[in-house]
Amino acid sequence: MSKFTRIAEINPQTNPLFQRLREREGFETLNEAGLNEFLASPGLKFLIFADDPNTRKETLDIIVIGPEIRRSMGDAVESAWCTDVTEGRALAARWGVRKLPALALFRGNVFLGAAEGLDSWDGYLAKLAQIASRTEAPKRSVAILPQRSDDESCSC
Repeated sequence: MSKFTRIAEINPQTNPLFQRLREREGFETLNEAGLNEFLASPGLKFLIFADDPNTRKETLDIIVIGPEIRRSMGDAVESAWCTDVTEGRALAARWGVRKLPALALFRGNVFLGAAEGLDSWDGYLAKLAQIASRTEAPKRSVAILPQRSDDESCSC
């Protein structure tokens, strides 16, 4: 980001959107140090995987959208969390979440899935309803590309 597009550094500790998320909406902050406590807590948990808002402006969008989506889920969700923005990408990678921001659901210590990237209201509701219906973690796969020998020519 150039010096001309960055007007002010966003500090998640003092930014009004992040303060609202924690203080008024009741979201707890998830970091590596609190991961075991998070996983040990029972029930359906709503988690925002957030990234640095200074490099990913979409983070500010999800900080506003996330609580509204969580509220629409009613009493089904027992607790709401948001990753520390300095650790969000690393925490997301643990469960194979590649595109941030993301809204994820956990039941107990089981990762049920995530709605990755920004989406429409209906898109989020449909994805999270499908994710919430799961009873186990989604299967993860790894794509392995065949190795091409040096003498093979590419007909591209």
